[in-house]
Amino acid sequence: MDQIISFQHAIIKDLETAGRASPYTADANEPDPRYKSYGVRAKETKAIFTKHRPTIRSLPPDQQIDLAKTLIRSKFGEQQSIALFILQKHTSYFSPSRFAELDSLIRCLHGWSKIDAFTGSLLRDILWQHPAEFSELVRSWNNDPDMWLRRASVVLFTRKVAKSGQFNNFALEMCHNLIHAKEDLVQKGVGWALKDLMRSDKERIKSYVRQLRQQGVSSVITLYAIRDLKGEERSNILAKPSSITTQSTIDHK
Repeated sequence: MDQIISFQHAIIKDLETAGRASPYTADANEPDPRYKSYGVRAKETKAIFTKHRPTIRSLPPDQQIDLAKTLIRSKFGEQQSIALFILQKHTSYFSPSRFAELDSLIRCLHGWSKIDAFTGSLLRDILWQHPAEFSELVRSWNNDPDMWLRRASVVLFTRKVAKSGQFNNFALEMCHNLIHAKEDLVQKGVGWALKDLMRSDKERIKSYVRQLRQQGVSSVITLYAIRDLKGEERSNILAKPSSITTQSTIDHK
């Protein structure tokens, strides 16, 4: 354990030095008062990881994982980013028997930048490795009081996961549960998921987003969802129900 603490202190020293030279107060624009940061942006944080990578990778895998856990529990965004770089080589560690441990670690993330980074790599890979078991954990996050866990439960279904089409039904279930969420960043997470799900299920998702518009669901969700749509596809979703009916009648004639 002493070696882990020594490694963490060396990383902290470099982050603090970089933070003092940075014009930023945080590594990302994070609204949660629990979020802690040195003000070191992503490029510089990655450079610090690269500097320490040879010595980190020289550790046995279990010690690398312990170091990553220690960094995550610090609740400093830059330490958590370095932890993610470490864990990307060890996703198999988080088998279903360790999901309670994974849950406790994710609860240390108090910002969109870290939630999005972890869901886009580590959590994505865990989903692919253990789809049935991990889905149950994701479902519990979907109904959690912590807004960041709720955001994670939908942002998980963006990018490569959305494009694969493997989890579309489950993704829609998670999104639908949060269409009345009050938090802006949860709403944007739902919209982002729906936007990316169109890559593999376009007509169904378009129809769903049109229904959300007609039901008066927040435009934060629906406008984000149709960001990639152009022309008639976009205007048909934005049209009021009466306009859609009129157009349908004209087309029929």
